[in-house]
Amino acid sequence: MSACQDQEELLTLHATGALEPEDEARVRAHLESCAACRAEAEAQREVLGLAALPPASAREQALLAALPRTTADAWLSTQLRQAARMRTAGALMAVAAAVLLVLGPMVQRRVAPLAPPDELELSTGPEEETPSELEQWALSDPLAEALDPAEEQLEQLEDDAEPSDSELEDFLSYPHAGESL
Repeated sequence: MSACQDQEELLTLHATGALEPEDEARVRAHLESCAACRAEAEAQREVLGLAALPPASAREQALLAALPRTTADAWLSTQLRQAARMRTAGALMAVAAAVLLVLGPMVQRRVAPLAPPDELELSTGPEEETPSELEQWALSDPLAEALDPAEEQLEQLEDDAEPSDSELEDFLSYPHAGESL
């Protein structure tokens, strides 16, 4: 006799212990009434029993029970170390910025070369500042030079624009588009 086809999958899950409680109750009720399915379920339990792992030792059970706690502890200690590193790095950067703000102007004055007194020019009044190259570049209009042709170029264009007499005669003597050559 073979097991009921609609129960085969449920019997396999029953043998492994992977059924939900309501499905488990339904399969047990069916097993009480069907001898073929009962024999099939027993055969599957035997086969799965051969492949089953031995029960865990007391040490393995203790390790499994402590695993969530040790994992959480390891994660927490890693997070605390990272936070301490970040605080330390932030504090060091703040100290470095403060030192640069305080010592920066003093170091800049010492590093800047001083001109000898005989080369110093005494100014008699306010001088106009000459614009730097960057300012000149920013204020310049690069398209103006490209779009404004020089006067010589304009004269040359005007001379080229006037057709010569020979060009006019060639144009007028050329056969019209509808005529054959």
